Amino acid sequence: MTSDGNENRIDYAIDIVGLSKRFRRKTLGPSGYTTLKSSLLRGFGLFSADRQVTAQNGVTTVENYTTVLQDLTMRIPKGSSVGVIGRNGSGKSSFLKLLTGIYQPDAGKISVNGRLAALIELGAGFHPDFSGRENIILGGIMYGLSRPQIEARIAEIAHFAELTEVLDDPVRTYSSGMFMRLGFSLAIHTYPDILLVDEVLAVGDAAFTNKCKDQLSQLRRDGKTLVLVSHDMDAIARWCDEVLWLHQGIVRDRGEPRRVIDHYLEHIEHGEESELFELSGKTAESSSVEPQQLAGASFEFQRWGSREIEITGVRLFDRDGEPRRLFHPESEVRIEIDYIVNEGASAADREAVFGIGINRSDGVMVHGTNTDIERVQIPALGRSGTVHYIIQRIGLLDGSYALDVAVHRADGYPLDYLKNSVQFAVRWHQKQVGVFLPQHEWRFVTHV
Repeated sequence: MTSDGNENRIDYAIDIVGLSKRFRRKTLGPSGYTTLKSSLLRGFGLFSADRQVTAQNGVTTVENYTTVLQDLTMRIPKGSSVGVIGRNGSGKSSFLKLLTGIYQPDAGKISVNGRLAALIELGAGFHPDFSGRENIILGGIMYGLSRPQIEARIAEIAHFAELTEVLDDPVRTYSSGMFMRLGFSLAIHTYPDILLVDEVLAVGDAAFTNKCKDQLSQLRRDGKTLVLVSHDMDAIARWCDEVLWLHQGIVRDRGEPRRVIDHYLEHIEHGEESELFELSGKTAESSSVEPQQLAGASFEFQRWGSREIEITGVRLFDRDGEPRRLFHPESEVRIEIDYIVNEGASAADREAVFGIGINRSDGVMVHGTNTDIERVQIPALGRSGTVHYIIQRIGLLDGSYALDVAVHRADGYPLDYLKNSVQFAVRWHQKQVGVFLPQHEWRFVTHV
């Protein structure tokens, strides 16, 4: 059923059928001219498959197409709130611009039932040499209001934006925050039936942001339709009845907010963990230790020692024995350190001390210990072996970390020390501060 029927026009604020959009990019170069880079890119298939090549007057034109939205069909009931989430470049903002008519679809149909206001690029269309008052009038007309209607709301718009005293100054003299407040206030006070919001609440001071959130809550209570694009998952969960997850222009999931958000965060963590493995130049199963491979983006790998005993592998696992580079505060972390005893190792070398350290990305060592400090009895070392260090609960807060591993003689002489050998991350959704998350509980005792 499409939005042509009267029933749909009553029940649905936005009706979308088969919506698709792609953008064309052009790359110019001399005809027949190639470079080693371009040859390699073609050889490895790194040019977009969706491309056309034409030649005219000795110039080759390469047309690449990027699909930002593909075959999206959905209906948004009147009075509902829909959140749109996804990584940068997933098509979220393009989706809103298609709804507003800024972009025209390549395929599909959009039906909008009601007056629409968009908070996509606040102040877009404002003329810098016009005053705030003049821009309000022009902007209001663009939103579909008559001049008398918008003039009747000027004082209210200026008051909400806290710009009454500078309303007749040219907006080029406004700060970015003043510009943002004027754009938000204008859009809100057109009293739209449908409001599209694209991450605009990330701008502005805390007091004004709270005013904006209160205004959005009021619109919801008034039965208005809200489409919210944001990276703030708490805001999405708070305001939305349904969540749409876009991934490379395709609907990856859709439905109840908490379920879709959790699914999305799991995907993000999986991708981040893969990147952490790649930073070390290793797969999850690899155990080799090479200095040129272990330098991460935030940590500098260093290695020193005489190597009579040599560390040959460092791995991180979870409780189930799965290789991991991303954990949560409650995670169990199992560290495995492979070693070999080389020829020429003395009796003093064989009475070695093994140690580990955990560094945060700002250089703070958050934990360090060794077998000597803890009075651990080490069995006689064979030709090779593996040391296991098990942390039942890592307890660290959200951040990036790296692991030091070392083996040295009892007198401190270094045999093999690998600083920042493995990079890993801890992710936690709560906005707590510091380094460590202790096990804790809150208790209250009240007295009459």
